[in-house]
Amino acid sequence: MRTIRQQLLIYLFGGMVTATIIASIATYIEVRIETNELFDYQLKQIAAALPDEIASGHNLPVDSEADEEVAVQVWNKDGTLLFTSGPTQLVPYSRQIGFVSIAIDGVGWRLYTEDDHGRTIQIAQPRAVRRELATAMATRALIPFIVLIPILAFLIWSVVGKGLRPVQRLADEVASRSPDLLDALSIDDYPPELRPILIALNSLLARLSNTLDVQRAFVADAAHELRTPLAALKLQLQLVEKEGANEKMAIGFSKIHERLNRATHVVQQLLTLALHERLNPLCGLKKINPSNLMIDVVSDQVLQAENKGVDLGVTSRTDVDFSSQYIAGDEDSLRIMLGNLLDNAVRYTPSGGRVDVAFHNEDNVGLITISDNGSGIPPSDRTRVFDRFYRREGTGQMGSGLGLFIAKTIADQHRASIELGDSNLGGLRVVVRFILMKERDINGI
Repeated sequence: MRTIRQQLLIYLFGGMVTATIIASIATYIEVRIETNELFDYQLKQIAAALPDEIASGHNLPVDSEADEEVAVQVWNKDGTLLFTSGPTQLVPYSRQIGFVSIAIDGVGWRLYTEDDHGRTIQIAQPRAVRRELATAMATRALIPFIVLIPILAFLIWSVVGKGLRPVQRLADEVASRSPDLLDALSIDDYPPELRPILIALNSLLARLSNTLDVQRAFVADAAHELRTPLAALKLQLQLVEKEGANEKMAIGFSKIHERLNRATHVVQQLLTLALHERLNPLCGLKKINPSNLMIDVVSDQVLQAENKGVDLGVTSRTDVDFSSQYIAGDEDSLRIMLGNLLDNAVRYTPSGGRVDVAFHNEDNVGLITISDNGSGIPPSDRTRVFDRFYRREGTGQMGSGLGLFIAKTIADQHRASIELGDSNLGGLRVVVRFILMKERDINGI
């Protein structure tokens, strides 16, 4: 299907060319008609301008050269030729007064005959000459139309482009929005022709926002309601264990604890997800030092790494000053995002393994890199692991399938990106890219 621009250009160009051709043909015909009328008037003027002394005839010399355009003959009342301007082009004597078309030796002529005080004046002109002159004049009259076509084509192209500019601006505005920004579009910024589309689009955004709010509220309420009974169930299980149990019961209790811990983790992740899906970090921006943020997140994971025997460390470049470069966003959200990424690295790295965290910048882009020597993620799964509730089989670790989805959600809200690749340590490398800003830029937003 052709675009609106293509249809407008085709119809307008086609209409313009068609109208120009019709106008050109009409102009050509009209100029030909008016030119012939002008030549007829010219013949009459020549007849009226002949002097009276030509009537005597006997003292007038005969011109030896024929006039290519006009032949003049004067006859007396007896039909005797008194004068001719072209002896080689003898026009037969005619008593029919006025204009008449005749043929002499197969050549068409336009003849004007006039009775002037007993003498007959005949003025003749070859029709080929008239036709040639008329065609030349009519062709010259078409030059403005030929010049006008490219000018009109350029104007049509410009006007169509300018007229469709609001449509492109609307498309750019919708395309530039994040999935979480469902606010209504401004109707006053667009022409009236687009307002029905904007009203319908705003209505759709409102319904979609309401649906998402209901969904998020349900998830948050369900997770909140589940957290209390899970905590009570775990407490009751601990009380039963204190009453004494044999070896077989201890194994069963261990399995129950594992399931409860996993359920509690899922509920906590659901609450986190419900909170951060509603969060708009662009409201109330704060300046966050990325280096300090990463050190704080690593500190929260040190105990878990020590218990598992994982060497967790932070490295940063000393030749770059990060004190004046910041991330604009919500600090709690960023801590959760980086905490999830680092928690995954520690949990999926075997005992005695290594996790390195580094921070550096490239052209005002901050890069936080988390590398480990764990089992890694196959390239075929590196896109799917960011899906909601997706978990790879055979990892041997407890999880909910929401950690990376939450991290990706928070990264998108902060206009950051998360990339997965192969680590130099032999495991997985996670790279988070942020746009670094100066303090004056953050204050100006």
